Amino acid sequence: MNYCGGKIGGGGSDQRGNGGGGPCGACKFLRRKCIKGCIFAPYFDSDQGTVHFAAVHKVFGASNASKLLMRIPAHKRLDAVVTLCYEALARARDPVYGCVAHIFALQQQGVLQFNYLSFTNQVLMRNFGNNG
Repeated sequence: MNYCGGKIGGGGSDQRGNGGGGPCGACKFLRRKCIKGCIFAPYFDSDQGTVHFAAVHKVFGASNASKLLMRIPAHKRLDAVVTLCYEALARARDPVYGCVAHIFALQQQGVLQFNYLSFTNQVLMRNFGNNG
């Protein structure tokens, strides 16, 4: 998976998660030194992670994102980061509705598919229902 830079699903042997070279995407965006144990390093690489972190920072703020990740067990942080990135990027695309616009579109698609299925069942029953 590559939702928030190359680190998603990749991991790394270094505690910072950046392989020992350069800052993570979050620290690069914030223009600070990436320290050992950086909460963002395992999830935001130095390339595409900077863009994803910029979206997260704009919507949630670095401090809020950091506090949120610190309160989540380590084994669930990847899911949290993917969700933060998805919601932040959705908010960038649609500032009013954010990810709710996508949820609504999926609900409408489900309703249309259900209606089409009902119509198809009615046609089948009308044409082939009495030929048992």
